[in-house]
Amino acid sequence: MDAFWAVPEWAPEEESHLLGGISPVTKISYGAGSVVYSTFDADASEVLRLDFTPEFVTVNGKLLPKRADLTQAGYTFDEKTHVMRVRHEGARDIAIQGTGGSTPVRVVTFDDPHVAAGTVLDGFYPSAPIGWSDSQWQIAVPAGKFGTFHLALKDQNSDNANIWFSVAQIFAGIDIYNGGSSDAVVNISSPETRMVSVSLKPGELRRVRTGWRDASSVVNFRLLHGEALHFDNLAWIHQ
Repeated sequence: MDAFWAVPEWAPEEESHLLGGISPVTKISYGAGSVVYSTFDADASEVLRLDFTPEFVTVNGKLLPKRADLTQAGYTFDEKTHVMRVRHEGARDIAIQGTGGSTPVRVVTFDDPHVAAGTVLDGFYPSAPIGWSDSQWQIAVPAGKFGTFHLALKDQNSDNANIWFSVAQIFAGIDIYNGGSSDAVVNISSPETRMVSVSLKPGELRRVRTGWRDASSVVNFRLLHGEALHFDNLAWIHQ
């Protein structure tokens, strides 16, 4: 996230994200064509990358002007990169509204709520309507390019694993890291939609987005040379 804050063009272009600021963000809400957030300090600035074009910005309910630079309170927006910078003074509540944009994804990070490393997942994960069956998955400690707790297969030699939803949702994607010494292939499929195939080189970290538009009840992962694969930031779109 520090890298995205420094170079916001690196952030995913198909999603809206608040990438950083000089004051802690106390709450934030993403919607289709909107980002609404609050900061701890009244005088602060933030950097965002949006998947929509802002039409107006308000701070504490008052319009914030669009400017060429931020030598004073206001906001800038680059039409090409969709990078937005906001400077506000004497106000903690910021609302950005616009046109376009997609329904925001929800993400399981496997850090919040905290589940102990080595825990084998069965039933539902505490913060999501996602089910884990047959003790296929477990919580893994930080490793390789994943600096936080994440997901791994309990049986590293398995070539097949599933997740399921209590109510069908759109499976949006997942981050995958190949910690092995050979190329790995992950085929992600669902009975309701097309398959997505991903190839990862040794040491490669990939943010996979399925592009699916139909809700899935079950998502299957078929793996080739997947003995050193790690997974994090499982994303879905609520239906």
